[in-house]
Amino acid sequence: MRRFIILLISVTFVTSVCVSLLFPTTSITRPILIATIVWLVVVVLDRMFALSKPNNRLRIPRSQVAEIERLYFRSIREMLNEVPNTVQVINDLQRILSIDPYYKNARHYLNRAVTLQAEEGNARLDKKLPAHNRAEFMHLQEQLIDPDATVRKAVVMELINYGEAAIDPLIALLMDEDGDVRVHAATALGWVGGKDAVQPLLVALHDSNPYVRRYAARALCWVVDKTAVEGLVTALEDEDTYVRRYAARALGWSQDERAVRPLLELLGKDENMIVREYIETALDDLDIGHKHIRRPGRDRDEPEVA
Repeated sequence: MRRFIILLISVTFVTSVCVSLLFPTTSITRPILIATIVWLVVVVLDRMFALSKPNNRLRIPRSQVAEIERLYFRSIREMLNEVPNTVQVINDLQRILSIDPYYKNARHYLNRAVTLQAEEGNARLDKKLPAHNRAEFMHLQEQLIDPDATVRKAVVMELINYGEAAIDPLIALLMDEDGDVRVHAATALGWVGGKDAVQPLLVALHDSNPYVRRYAARALCWVVDKTAVEGLVTALEDEDTYVRRYAARALGWSQDERAVRPLLELLGKDENMIVREYIETALDDLDIGHKHIRRPGRDRDEPEVA
């Protein structure tokens, strides 16, 4: 659009100059000059207000914008530390950019954090950050079968450093016999993201351990796509209020219209006040007004999941 306007104003300007020089008294000279002035005004306004700038930004659910803001400022604060946790910063910024590639200066800070992490790795300034090489990654995979559950949980935290390369080992840990290991694995899958994490997390929504289901629902908020909607709708009927909350949030962030009816139905019957608030936020994210009658519910009886 902008190129078209510039081309049109250029042609109009050249035409007006030629007509003014060759036919200064003709009746079409004045209209052409007026048209040229009008186009000049359009170009100036376009430069000032970017009227023809393409809108490359996707619509982001309102509640997700707040989460992105929180992650962004947490990253900035961390980068101000003398020895920042670059793994956390990189994960936070990558998550932000996966949702909004144009968000503020996130890409600049991500590049800075990656460079800083490489420098730290070369100098071994921070022993907590392993060098990202194949040998150490393979060693971590070998520890997945360690009989000590504490070791396996520690492996989860190390695997996060490897991003999407760690998805397969983390999926394997979702089948671990220890509930805490499965909780850690579900949480980590939410961090590293990737479409390959969606279906395993949906399976984890049926885990017998309510904490695993909670953190699987929470992780799905960040990796949700169209294929997750049906599984999340089923999770709205979970007996655990936390699962219902995060299932509602994930459905709101999915931007899928199939989520509207189940959310409205649950809004009318769920007795938990906080669950209903999550549902209303999800409906707001889906651009559905929430002027609905609230059923009286219990007080806020549970703390928020960290």
